[in-house]
Amino acid sequence: MALLSLGSRGPEVVTVQRELNRQLFPRPNLSEDGIFGTLTAAAVRAFQRQAGIDIDGIVGPQTRAALGIPETGSTFTHRVRLHFRSISLTDVPFETVLSHTQLVYAQHGIKVEYGSGMSLMLTPAETAQLEQIDGTCTWSITNGEYANLLQRGGSVPSNEITVFFVNRFSESINGCGGHMANRPACIVAKAGTKWCTAHEVCHVLLTSSFTPVHITNTGNLMHPVDITRSATPGLTPAQVTRIKASAMCVPI
Repeated sequence: MALLSLGSRGPEVVTVQRELNRQLFPRPNLSEDGIFGTLTAAAVRAFQRQAGIDIDGIVGPQTRAALGIPETGSTFTHRVRLHFRSISLTDVPFETVLSHTQLVYAQHGIKVEYGSGMSLMLTPAETAQLEQIDGTCTWSITNGEYANLLQRGGSVPSNEITVFFVNRFSESINGCGGHMANRPACIVAKAGTKWCTAHEVCHVLLTSSFTPVHITNTGNLMHPVDITRSATPGLTPAQVTRIKASAMCVPI
């Protein structure tokens, strides 16, 4: 994998400049000339700050994934689009959650796209009721506070996933990948780590029929405990195959 940094030149730099012009706010208005100069380096640092990743001015795997650019010599073959609905701000900045979710799946040729985001704008009574999500996390949600939450947030295409951010669960968990029929979704507690959303999205993509549900290897995304990791968790070939077969993982 080629790292792009000050002095780099070529078509990959053009792609980086184009994505920075499209995604960074305020817009840097970079010349898309394929030359990684000081203005491009400053824009990369600004984007990294915005995405909550290491600020070094170098376009490596994390920055590529957050920008939606595949690794050198490879392409994205599939995409997963996420829609975010929140009751609570997450302890980990949202930009960090999104960029690390993108990073996990980018390793396997899957592009995670931001679809939309909104606060649920609950009434005081609704806020009090859903301050803590009571009940049990099951694969098929049909009633109770889980269903009350998952019905909210407006219409989302049935092949895209809604991620709900909440304050806490009554269970000792940081997330739940169970959802209602024909409404793919997961729920993540505000205390979840930067990898928690990627984990719960993976449950939705793998579906309830995939086994094993969890893997004890801490290097795998589907370790049963939401642990803090220094390295990006991976997936097994079997997990990747099932994910890419999901209706929510669309070929591109």
